[in-house]
Formats: sequence, structure tokens, C-alpha cells
Amino acid sequence: MGGLVADSYVPDVLQQMNSRLIGEALTEMVQFQKEFKVFSSQHTLETSFKLLNIAPVGDADRRGFFKFLNLLKKTGASVDGKATKLSGHDQIVATLQRNLEGSKPLSVHFTSHPAEQPKGIVKVTAGDHVFNFSSLVFLTISMPMINADRPKAGARKK
Repeated sequence: MGGLVADSYVPDVLQQMNSRLIGEALTEMVQFQKEFKVFSSQHTLETSFKLLNIAPVGDADRRGFFKFLNLLKKTGASVDGKATKLSGHDQIVATLQRNLEGSKPLSVHFTSHPAEQPKGIVKVTAGDHVFNFSSLVFLTISMPMINADRPKAGARKK
């Protein structure tokens, strides 16, 4: 999201995503997946998150969030440290679909990392203990974020 969404909305949107895929909400999402195939190759992340009403409140930030999701189509992806052939966008969709349709769905934790580390890669990791106060095991999806202060490509020193 970085420079596409106001800083104050980024943690809020991540929390919206996280709260839909843990506890009772995870059970509900499993049912939504069975009934409506919310996450599948038939739908973009933009469409899925619109359906789930996950987005910033303000119009400009909402547009920025959906632009960010679509930009993930141009990023790479890794699962448990190994590069995949899917784009970041498609890897997130495939990961959520596989998890929600699996026999033992894991809670999902969305987070972020600097886009440069590694460059433009969506990182998926299974089996994380995200919270030190909980024994829950998570599927973590970390999305690359560009620093809002980063100069535009044409303005960078060469």
C-alpha cells in the first residue's frame, strides 16, 4: 500500500484482513468459500476484498488500496522461502483458496515488509507462531510495501 494509501489506513486495512481469517470469522470464511468461492481464479483480490468490505474508508485511499492489490499482479512470490511461478496477486488468491478449502484451515496473518527486501516479492509462510501470547499456528502472507517517501523513478539519482 505504501504511497498509495494514507499511513493511518495501512494498519487498519491489515487488521480488517486479519480479523476475517481467525477464530469464528475463519469458520465463517470457510463456509463463504464453499458457497461462493470468494477466493478463486475467477475473482481478483480487488473483487474478493470488495465483497468482504475490506478497504479504507476514504475514496482516494480505497482507490489506492485496490490499485495496490492490482499491482501485486506484477510482483513475484515465494512460499516457505522458495520462488513460485505465480504472481504475488495470484499466489495470495491460490494460498487463501487452498487454505480455506483444506481439511484443517489455518488462521491467516497479513503483514508487510519493505518492497526492497526481497525486491517486490509476496512472501507466504506456513506454520508461524505470530503472537507470543497464543498457541495458534498461522499462515502468514507478507506483502511488499513501498515507502511513501521514496522518490519516483524519474526523480532518483542515477
